[in-house]
Amino acid sequence: MRINLRLISCALLMVLVGCAASSSQVRVDQAADVDLTRCRTFDWLPQTSDAASLTDQRVRAAALATLERKGYSLSTDEPDCRISYVFATYERPQEKPRVGVGAGGGSRGIGGGIGVSLPVGRRDRFGGTLTLDVIDASRNAQVWSGSVDASFREQELGEEEARVLVEEILSHFPDRK
Repeated sequence: MRINLRLISCALLMVLVGCAASSSQVRVDQAADVDLTRCRTFDWLPQTSDAASLTDQRVRAAALATLERKGYSLSTDEPDCRISYVFATYERPQEKPRVGVGAGGGSRGIGGGIGVSLPVGRRDRFGGTLTLDVIDASRNAQVWSGSVDASFREQELGEEEARVLVEEILSHFPDRK
């Protein structure tokens, strides 16, 4: 009876660990010879003449609000730094049910079993990476980059998703205040 209780406890623990949400890690890269305090004002790197998507508008609004809270200001005339971003998504493959059959022996004879695995609870259809780059306008050189991987329900970022991801990335960018 004790062995069965231990096996059940171990199996339950493994299920809980498997269901735990993994937190995203922000990856940051910075040029070694750059003083980011020179970036007092910023503007967006000029884009193509294509219409701005909803994701584009949401990422830009979130970045503007976050940078202004950190003490930076928008300057369209002659900014110290320019910001650019890349949002790349991919569709996750649909998981299929799996069936397993096993047989084995023990001290009391031979036994067998059948197991079925059903994909349950996965709501995010898309995965992707959001990357924000800071470019020194006077040197026209990238000086800082931050990116994060995440899962999404839709291919377009919602306002809250954009805000959370941008704030997560820019939390690693230095404050001016």
